[in-house]
Amino acid sequence: MLEQETELITSAIKHRILVGGQHSAHVAVKDILAADIPHPIKTLFRADVEATLMEELHRHRRDSRFNYDHPEVKSLQHQMNSVLVLNYTYTQDEFLHRLDDFVNMMINYLIRPQWTLTNMLFEKAQSISSAEVLKILRCFGAFEYLKEIIARYIQDKNISTFNKKDFSNFVRKAEGEYIRRKTGDELARVMTPMFEFLDFPKTTSNKALPIRSLIKFFEDKGLTTILTRLESENAQGKKELTQLDLSELLEDVRRTSGAFEVERLEEKSDSSADAKDTTTPIPFPALLSVDSLFDEADKRRFVKKIFKQDEQAFNTTLQSMSKLQTWKDASKFIDEIFIRNDVDPYSTEAVRFTALIQQQYYPKK
Repeated sequence: MLEQETELITSAIKHRILVGGQHSAHVAVKDILAADIPHPIKTLFRADVEATLMEELHRHRRDSRFNYDHPEVKSLQHQMNSVLVLNYTYTQDEFLHRLDDFVNMMINYLIRPQWTLTNMLFEKAQSISSAEVLKILRCFGAFEYLKEIIARYIQDKNISTFNKKDFSNFVRKAEGEYIRRKTGDELARVMTPMFEFLDFPKTTSNKALPIRSLIKFFEDKGLTTILTRLESENAQGKKELTQLDLSELLEDVRRTSGAFEVERLEEKSDSSADAKDTTTPIPFPALLSVDSLFDEADKRRFVKKIFKQDEQAFNTTLQSMSKLQTWKDASKFIDEIFIRNDVDPYSTEAVRFTALIQQQYYPKK
């Protein structure tokens, strides 16, 4: 979906840091921070080195009898740490490897901040300390309001740990309260970091983003009324929106449907008589055959790139999806597949797989 933008951003940063390959074999953090590259990438590199330094200092101090907590020592250590971080050097291979990871991570965070944060925080455990949450938040140099919401909650409520479910529910609810009071223009401006990052290196201030990416952004926040409108625009052939276009669309949605209300995760219930999908999708045709849904070329690509050469898993997935009655459920099921199989949701194969499934719920008239 955003492969072209990802490659362009990565290539431009490489050129500006390595000067077309004429740079030395090492890259200093101070050179990265001084370069004309997106601020969120600088933040990730600095946080990466700071974490490495803290681990090294922790190992060194673990069995030490010296008082490193003395106020004067801590002040001097802070100054030393700044100098050490700025003068840390990556090899070119290390720099390039991290750059690819950081650009992809940042695009995922900008498009699906709640999903990305939650999965990063709870990648290895179902519970995490608040101190670790705050440390990981320092890696992200975008959506400062979201970081402030989380940090303020931890401080005000004296939270010591989070489990995955509670964190996800809290962020959905807290960000929902923040967004509910916004006008369409204000909500569009909240998304400025996304538009600016994906506009690099041209900085035209008029970057148009794919509607599919915008759908993912608002799906991440549970803003159903906006999702319905964007799906409609997409079905009518509108594929991209500038920030100004989006501002006007969001304000029209607000005037028509009222304040931006977030769907609450904990209130979902398939058995409830009132539990209805506001997008009124068409049920997925029962147990479609593979041949009727994908051609042979698509099937080979999906089995290879999404299902790790497991054709049986591919067929079983389609059978499971045939029982899902709404696009909302199907979309979440697809997300679970991508997470389980470590698939980039914005890769060519993932985008096409999603689009072909979606067509079964929103067939062309």
